Amino acid sequence: MKTSESRQHRSGLLALLPALATLFAWAILSAAVSPPLLQAKEPTLLAQTGKTSRTPAQTKKPQTKPAKPKAEALPWPQNITTLAGEGAVLVVDNHAHPGQPRELYAYNAEKHYVPASILKIVTSGAALEFLGPDFRFKTDFLLTKNNDLWIVGYGDPHLVSEELALIVMELQKRGLKKVRNIYIDNSYFQKDIVLDGNTQTRSPFDAYNGAFSANFNTVAFKKDKKGQVSRAAEHIPLTPLALKLAAQTKGAGVFTFNISESPQAAELNSGEIFKAHLKEAGLPMEGEILTGQIAPARRKIFYRHESSLPLEAAVKLLMEHSNNFMTNQIFLALGAEFYGPPANLEKSQAVMNAFFQRHGLESIAMGDGSGLSRQTTLTARQMAEILAVVEPDRNVFSRSQDGLVLSKTGTMSDIKTLAGYLERPGEPDRPLSFVILLNGPNFNGVRDQILDLLKDRFLAAPPSAGNG
Repeated sequence: MKTSESRQHRSGLLALLPALATLFAWAILSAAVSPPLLQAKEPTLLAQTGKTSRTPAQTKKPQTKPAKPKAEALPWPQNITTLAGEGAVLVVDNHAHPGQPRELYAYNAEKHYVPASILKIVTSGAALEFLGPDFRFKTDFLLTKNNDLWIVGYGDPHLVSEELALIVMELQKRGLKKVRNIYIDNSYFQKDIVLDGNTQTRSPFDAYNGAFSANFNTVAFKKDKKGQVSRAAEHIPLTPLALKLAAQTKGAGVFTFNISESPQAAELNSGEIFKAHLKEAGLPMEGEILTGQIAPARRKIFYRHESSLPLEAAVKLLMEHSNNFMTNQIFLALGAEFYGPPANLEKSQAVMNAFFQRHGLESIAMGDGSGLSRQTTLTARQMAEILAVVEPDRNVFSRSQDGLVLSKTGTMSDIKTLAGYLERPGEPDRPLSFVILLNGPNFNGVRDQILDLLKDRFLAAPPSAGNG
């Protein structure tokens, strides 16, 4: 948050340490589309002459039911309830004048639903408050007398090839001329950690997390019709794993795959990416890449790299692209930042509980930080309360083309959610908060229809109360 309190997040946390410790201990235990109306036909020549012509099928016309009106044509709030079904919709005015209602519309606001990616709002809000918008992730590099290069990761969520190229340039400036072996220390995160919701598929949204992870723990390549493999982009090296996956991939095109083999394979591939950038910079490597290593406790840092992206920019990026990997990197790093390494789910949950307690909110049990876990559930009112807390940082949300909506979507199989703010024309500092939670089949496109109805109701005219 960008208040005086949040700018002093560190000092505020120190005062909360006793409560945090208790919480940590607890955390460990604890329309159908309607058919078109029938159109009257022009009278036929036979009808005009008074004659009739009936076929056997026309003798008895089947009775047809009247067409149901579309949900959008129904009166308020029946239009909303018809679309939402068993889902939830809530609109809140946290800037209501005295005597005016805060909840402008509430439907199933106390039922629990799987939130999917709108959970990123919760994780990002806690990170910005506790770490601060200017926080930058670090990565340490150690160099031995034998030219062994150690890489010590701390969970940087945006350690992409462009960033690695900058690191190599800085290492050269500091005198690095060659490398024998690369040792990777990933111990800031729990060994082989896999958060709930990661289903080990090839989809990039399913990537493993690790303290040192390059290119979101994915590989990318281009393959032509003749089977020739090349880089997907000039700055992304082809690693041995990328070439292996390319050989297994049929068809032509540009492909991006999650490294689903194992966390160890992801760690090794990150080392291979860094090795490739060393080679491109003219820095030969003679030895091998060794993963699962622990750097000496007493060590001299050759170079400490701080991410080019401050946390606020990283959050805006992950919200725009709904990047699960980046969100869970931040989620895990939060736990290690305040309870010490290694990062794990219990420590991250403890930090989140401190965030909830700080604002007088009911705790949410989180299986991960990104919303992939279907074990995580919340109510529309819980989500609206969190939106009230993070409102000062709402510009990290994606803005609609008409400029009136700042929102985050959530999408998984049978789950469609949307949460954010409606900015009233002429009153950008008095936004309305809204939450749409739809769990179940047949909701494709429904959340956007509901959002359009909310905009028509609350932005086109002065807000009025209405509970359903």
